[in-house]
Amino acid sequence: METFLLVGVIILAVLAVGDLVVGVGNDAVNFLNSAIGSKVASFRTIMWVATGGIFIGALTSAGMMEIAREGIFNPEYFSLEHVMIIFLAVMLTDILLLDAFNTLGLPTSTTVSIIFELLGASIIVAAFKVMSDDLPLNYLFNINDTVKGITGYLNWNKTNTIISGIFLSVFIAFSFGVLVMWISRLIFSFHYRKRLKYTGVIWASLAMVALSYFLVYKGLKSTYTTESLSKTELISYLQSINPKAADTLGDDNRIMIVDTEGREMIFNKTTTTGKQDEQYEFFFGNKDIESVVVFLKDNMSLFLLLIFAFWMLLFSILYSFHINPLKIVVFAGTFSLAMAFAGNDLVNFIGVPLAGWQSYDLYHNANLATGGTLTASSYMMTGLKFPIQTPYIYLLISGLIMALTLWFSKKARTVTETEVKLGSQEETDENFSSNLLSRTIVHSSLAFAGRLKPIVPLSIQNKINEQFIPVVHPDELDAPAFDLVRASVNLTLGSMLIALGTSLKLPLSTTYVTFMVAMGTSLADRAWGRESATYRIAGVINVIGGWLITAVVAFLSAAIIAVILLSFKLVGLIFMMIILASFIFYTNYNHKKVVARKELSRQTILAIDFTTDIALSKTAKKIAESLSKISDAYHSAIEGLIHEDQESISKASNIYLDLVVYYSDIKNNLFKAIKKSKLNEKQTAQLYILSNDLMQDILQSLGYIINAVDKHVKNAHKQLEVTQVETILKIKIEVITYLANIANSLDIHNYEDLADIRTAKRSVFDNIEKALSQQVEGIARKEYGFKNTDIFLNLLLETKDLVAISVRFSKLLHRLFKGESPLGNR
Repeated sequence: METFLLVGVIILAVLAVGDLVVGVGNDAVNFLNSAIGSKVASFRTIMWVATGGIFIGALTSAGMMEIAREGIFNPEYFSLEHVMIIFLAVMLTDILLLDAFNTLGLPTSTTVSIIFELLGASIIVAAFKVMSDDLPLNYLFNINDTVKGITGYLNWNKTNTIISGIFLSVFIAFSFGVLVMWISRLIFSFHYRKRLKYTGVIWASLAMVALSYFLVYKGLKSTYTTESLSKTELISYLQSINPKAADTLGDDNRIMIVDTEGREMIFNKTTTTGKQDEQYEFFFGNKDIESVVVFLKDNMSLFLLLIFAFWMLLFSILYSFHINPLKIVVFAGTFSLAMAFAGNDLVNFIGVPLAGWQSYDLYHNANLATGGTLTASSYMMTGLKFPIQTPYIYLLISGLIMALTLWFSKKARTVTETEVKLGSQEETDENFSSNLLSRTIVHSSLAFAGRLKPIVPLSIQNKINEQFIPVVHPDELDAPAFDLVRASVNLTLGSMLIALGTSLKLPLSTTYVTFMVAMGTSLADRAWGRESATYRIAGVINVIGGWLITAVVAFLSAAIIAVILLSFKLVGLIFMMIILASFIFYTNYNHKKVVARKELSRQTILAIDFTTDIALSKTAKKIAESLSKISDAYHSAIEGLIHEDQESISKASNIYLDLVVYYSDIKNNLFKAIKKSKLNEKQTAQLYILSNDLMQDILQSLGYIINAVDKHVKNAHKQLEVTQVETILKIKIEVITYLANIANSLDIHNYEDLADIRTAKRSVFDNIEKALSQQVEGIARKEYGFKNTDIFLNLLLETKDLVAISVRFSKLLHRLFKGESPLGNR
């Protein structure tokens, strides 16, 4: 058992680093989305602003980790062995879950995940304890009440708070996002620069007032806390360190406790309602910051008024130097949210590992005090109820890891990209497919809008519509997803709602607030037009569904891992670490492929050129290269069928998929490229459209061939007859030669001499016709079965289409080269 504990503590330390990485990878979207989407500055500048917020937030955190130690379960009923199993199950699950969400590019709540993981693991361990000790089953579901003598293993009140917070956050944030953005756009329109001098300065000043309020309530208040304990709880903590400690502390107004780290902590008496109920308080954090916050709270109206006046004056001066005040708001909002997230969400990342270390530390001290007579299965973790501040060095290391993750995590950028695309003002390739629910919502909204139109006077409708006409950017590839007005609304409103929820002690989820505000502002800003609404709404539904799934999967996964650890201890832990390492390796490998594919897509877009001579040359060379690859894939597919070689078929499939991806990128981005082109370049645009269409047809035929071959071999159907193999091999050689000749003519820009190519084409067609005739005769003589006929006819007919289409590239380029109609109609 001692080995299990030591290994467990070491693994928790390793998992803490991993959880910081995956946690920041998911939470980064909350404070990066608006700055990156609006392109307020270069990506590097935005990252430096966010890094500053993260580092300061981590360093100024009070470092209180109660949620991990006693927020979900009551530790006095659990032994060291059991809490270690809970903590390990939670951390293993958290990294698996958050890494999966990061890979998929979906934002989720790290708070919800950690709480439901703690709940899932705790209920399994508690159930194990109840059954082992033959205790009443209702111990699992009681709400603990020591005054009434009620035993409850789990803290169900916290769970209820989080669940209500999910729905409250989603509804409030989305509603306010829609309302505030709609009003903001009416005030500014998309041509907001004309209104910056007065309206913009006032708006930006109000935004900075809101952000200042947010920093006081969510930023500065996270740097300190006051913990209150009864005398009984203080005695229990001392006895958890030294079981031989006395049962009394005296009646002093001040009690000094020395924790396991050797730190002296002074608890001051606050109540004297009874000997056992006497309460003592200890302050964690910086007293100076507390004094500032208390002063600001007492003089909040004056503070906000002075802040407003200060920013009004400063923004007026900055505007005179042609500095956009909304940029300052976006920078300030990014910094504030990053600081608040680092300070408040740190518990989600390192709270559990620290609680594991503190548990082992308590046991080690108690064991020394008793002469080594304690066991991990008998030592109860009452000491975890005692508030212990995280050592400053851990906060420093955590801040550094979070900052580095922000810079180097590719998955963090994937999650951010998802949210930016869902809110993009421009038409873009959508990340999500539409579904029945999203289509129903869109159709219902259109019907409602249709009924509303006759009610609102036409003049008012026109006036409103004028404010929502977006600015056309000359370079769409470099255009921001949305403007600074929406970015400032996202950050200011998100900060305000979080600060308000904190001050009123409402259980708002910060992740849900920032995401739903962004989605609400997107809807109000008419970013979800009829061309994109079904896809964007489907994306939002998927993300919200992911939030609900987070809770369920976190609960069940942690419970399953807890069962494995309870049953197999060290062997189970090693097994789960292998599973975790394999999962992370797999997701990273797949994510790298996705990132590489996106980079290839980006390069493809840049490769589109509408200068006629350049376009002809580049297109000819690319088609020649593609035909060579098609030839290789065709060869590998036929060889795979004849020799029943799955590896050869896989090679053909990989070549085919690469080509499909490339030409899909061309097709998806032609619209943007054509929008940028000039009218005198329309013939070149037709070249891209028609050549891409021809290539899609060829790839369709190639895909049918590969799929048919793959299905035939995988299902272990009979091999082709000897005569069929000879026929197919002969056709294969002719097809490969034929494609090579076309590719060569395109490569050297010789589009006119097509006589040899036409001859080769006729020869292939003759052999295909002959093979078809032989197959029909064989079927009539009952020599060939259905599966044999199916694969053979597939090969022949799709080969015919592939050959027929290939020569059209030369014809197309020849016509364009001579300045004729691309389709040969004139």
